[in-house]
Amino acid sequence: MKVSNASQMSQSFWSMNEEMNPRNKVTFVREIDVTKLDKLREKFGKLSYTSLITKAAACVLKEFPYANRAIMPGLFGQRLVQFENADITVAVEKNVPDAEAVVYAHILRDVQSMSSADIYREMQKLVDSNSSEKIQRWLMFLKILKNIPTIIAKRILRVPRYFASEWVKHRGGACFINSPAKHGIDLLVADMLWPLTFSFGWVRERPWVVENQVVVRKTVPLIMIFDRRIMQGALAGKAFNRFCNLLENADELALMNEIIPDMTIDEQSIDSTTNTLSTI
Repeated sequence: MKVSNASQMSQSFWSMNEEMNPRNKVTFVREIDVTKLDKLREKFGKLSYTSLITKAAACVLKEFPYANRAIMPGLFGQRLVQFENADITVAVEKNVPDAEAVVYAHILRDVQSMSSADIYREMQKLVDSNSSEKIQRWLMFLKILKNIPTIIAKRILRVPRYFASEWVKHRGGACFINSPAKHGIDLLVADMLWPLTFSFGWVRERPWVVENQVVVRKTVPLIMIFDRRIMQGALAGKAFNRFCNLLENADELALMNEIIPDMTIDEQSIDSTTNTLSTI
């Protein structure tokens, strides 16, 4: 039986799922009122929720550096890699004929130095243009899926899993952003390739309690999926609470003007030369 090109693409793409280990992942969910956030969106020209979510995630990564890490294989077991920048990967739907399951993961570099408006413009360029330089990585990804046998393609696609420099080049940092909201999904609980995922559900009107009164407010479920080997629950809770508060309070200084000071990582085990932590 001859395998179609589309089938080969899907098989190669979904082979990346073999890297996932759901038993190490924990999901936090919190619903917030987006009244203030919508006012901020209108003030700055109808920014997308994705751009604001991405910026809030970057603020969290800079304020809580322990969230910006990944576990990778080392010479003597596993090592904990500390990422310096808030390089965030965002899921982007691309129309690939006969291979609808394929999703492009676009890397936004140094998001800590970008505003939500900058992020929005960057994402619009990616969606609107097929000739942009930023699409070259997507074209290379498609070439691997289309033209290389699945058994070889899956090995190529896994290379970043073993080398920190390749991970940064092809997958960004610790954080991934995606959302099923545009398809009317309230929330998701899933595993991703990245050690930290922020997501959001369907933004719509729901019953909400304000000063002991039930009112109708536009709300959104926020989701954080994290690797419990990297962050224990209390530390993850602090990071997620900050993420939610930034968005619910529509912190204009953090989301639009940006400058979040670097925090010193109080970890004696950090090796500043290799930018990794000691073997765990």
